Amino acid sequence: MGRFGFLAAVPLLLGGCYLVRQAQGQARILLGSRPIEAMLVDPSVPAATKAKLRLVAEIKDFGEKAMGLSRSGNYTSFFDTEGRPVTWIVSACRKDRFQPYTWWFPIVGEVPYKGFFSPEDALVEARELLAEGYDVSLRPVGAYSTLGYFPDPVLSTMLDDPEEELVALILHELTHGTLYLPGGTDFNEGLASFVGWQGALEFARGRYGTDSPEYGDTVRAFGREERRDAEAKELFRRLHDLYASDTPLERKLELRELVASGLADERRRRARAARSELSALSASGAGELEILVAKERLELHLPIGDRRVNNAEILMQRRYGRYEQFRAAFDKAGGDWRRFFAALRATSRPGPTAGP
Repeated sequence: MGRFGFLAAVPLLLGGCYLVRQAQGQARILLGSRPIEAMLVDPSVPAATKAKLRLVAEIKDFGEKAMGLSRSGNYTSFFDTEGRPVTWIVSACRKDRFQPYTWWFPIVGEVPYKGFFSPEDALVEARELLAEGYDVSLRPVGAYSTLGYFPDPVLSTMLDDPEEELVALILHELTHGTLYLPGGTDFNEGLASFVGWQGALEFARGRYGTDSPEYGDTVRAFGREERRDAEAKELFRRLHDLYASDTPLERKLELRELVASGLADERRRRARAARSELSALSASGAGELEILVAKERLELHLPIGDRRVNNAEILMQRRYGRYEQFRAAFDKAGGDWRRFFAALRATSRPGPTAGP
């Protein structure tokens, strides 16, 4: 799910060539957007597109009324990206420690990523950071929030997402306009991720019921996100200990790959054990509940994927995760969204980059 960043949306706050190119990109979106009301009565618009646009309106209404997200003019217009990502996000981090490269902009404060409407411009930035010796992440973005400075349109690429991801995405972006801490990127993105997926569960439960395929799809999708977060958390912890040691730099860079591959091997062993347990239970005629628990255990241990260590990617995953922290606050608020947001407003301050 494209969910990363909103810096591409504040071009008038920046300077130099970056200002001009970002302003052009934002203006293109604003001027090229079309009111959704007009699209819903246009016979040339496909019925499937109209159905998705009505769903977006329903999601927005749910977020504002049931969850207390701020009312806005967002998602009342539509912009066709012609199949391309709307923006690209560049982030970077030291190879030998979890110290992100940061940029500073007015209003949003210090941030660990930078948005570009042009993929070519993003690639130039990424190459410069690579040349300086950083781990670099370059990702396409499917949506972003302008924090209320401009009305955010529905992007055509958003309508291609599975329904559960679309719901989580809309609620994620609406959260940025509800509670935002300048300089608190990790808090802002972690909060929006939790609100997006928890809200998606509640939306599916209310719209379809807990026995529905739609609710099941949402539960599984949220589960995958939580597994990615758990993997990144454990990898972060192990690499953090390595980076804090007195090991020479070149050896650290060698060992970090071994740490990551060792963790992946552990997960594969656990997955094999869980798969064997599931097979044994199925062969023995175990009860439905036992088999369901075994399936959940298997899902927990299946590796999401293997890749070379990239500190920027690990921090990005942690930045958009940490679900357990926000779930604890949500439970403390009794599952009441308004109490949850009020408590966070009263106690939250910008903090350091995402940690264990």
